[in-house]
Amino acid sequence: GIQRGRFRQGSDGPGIVQITERRLAYFGPLDGGVMDINDLSRLAFDPTGHPAPYWVLTGPEARDIAIPTTATGAEMLFDAFSSLPGIKTEKMLGVLSDPPTQRVVIWQRPVHLLH
Repeated sequence: GIQRGRFRQGSDGPGIVQITERRLAYFGPLDGGVMDINDLSRLAFDPTGHPAPYWVLTGPEARDIAIPTTATGAEMLFDAFSSLPGIKTEKMLGVLSDPPTQRVVIWQRPVHLLH
């Protein structure tokens, strides 16, 4: 509960986040997208977003979805992000409490090489 409270940044920002059966959808005023959580290859935090910092989700074919931390429903991202294999939850919460000056990768799916 405490971690969820630290993750919540408000809900007065642009756009709406919905998560249904591990499918994430973001509907923003200028852009948006839909992505299966299982297809996520990288999660980054961009503190330079306006009007609020953004979570940047990279999926298939290096397609990004940028979601403001203050979007309506963004608090649901905590559970989605926490389910990523090997994610460091404290690193994710740390960028919210002490934002970096530039984009930082929070989690990246391991790359398995054939050789």
